[in-house]
Amino acid sequence: MAKPIGKTSSWESYSGLKVRGPAVVRADGRGFHKILEGRTKPYDLNFARSMAGAAARLIGESGLTPIMAFTFSDEISILLSETPFSGRVEKLDSVIPSFLSGALSLDLQRVVSMDARVIPLCPGEFVEYLGDRQDETWRNCVFSYGFYSLVAEGKSRAEAMGVLRGLKESEIHELLFDRGINLAKTPAWERRGIAIYRKGDEVIQLWDLPLFRSEEGRKLIEKISRPFIA
Repeated sequence: MAKPIGKTSSWESYSGLKVRGPAVVRADGRGFHKILEGRTKPYDLNFARSMAGAAARLIGESGLTPIMAFTFSDEISILLSETPFSGRVEKLDSVIPSFLSGALSLDLQRVVSMDARVIPLCPGEFVEYLGDRQDETWRNCVFSYGFYSLVAEGKSRAEAMGVLRGLKESEIHELLFDRGINLAKTPAWERRGIAIYRKGDEVIQLWDLPLFRSEEGRKLIEKISRPFIA
């Protein structure tokens, strides 16, 4: 709906801030630790399904045309070849997390909210960006298993944090192995995240991803992004 230009428009200092595509809009959950109370730790399959489902609904129902989405924990990265809304950052940072928040709220049957930031990219940086987020997925997996294994032994959350603070990733890995937990045997989506993309009229969810920096991973990203990049 058209709106008259009023004096208050002069207060909108960032309304002219724009970003060209390709770009990523990365949405993060706000206060999701409360939402996850009472769920399976360190990972809850139903919550992961909700996150992947929200990303799938954005790709399939929002009217936007993302290349793909990548999700782990409480974050969702949306890769865009072109930025909608003429690239207006205020719109990107509001519409996309609002859609995801709404989809999650409907699925979880409770009100949730997400915030977002915009990250400009070049097409050649897709693998680097997704590889970085997948690295964070792995670090999150190692720490989460370490933390909740100590809590399960009776340590308080503060005590568990105290044990893990300062430990190297390999040391946490060894701590877990001593307790009979082999992270290599955990589900791939916990270690490597979930990718969502459109193939024709269908929205595909990939729960068994390769490492994005591997040859197989690079080929997968190229295959998904090729229709969007001239």
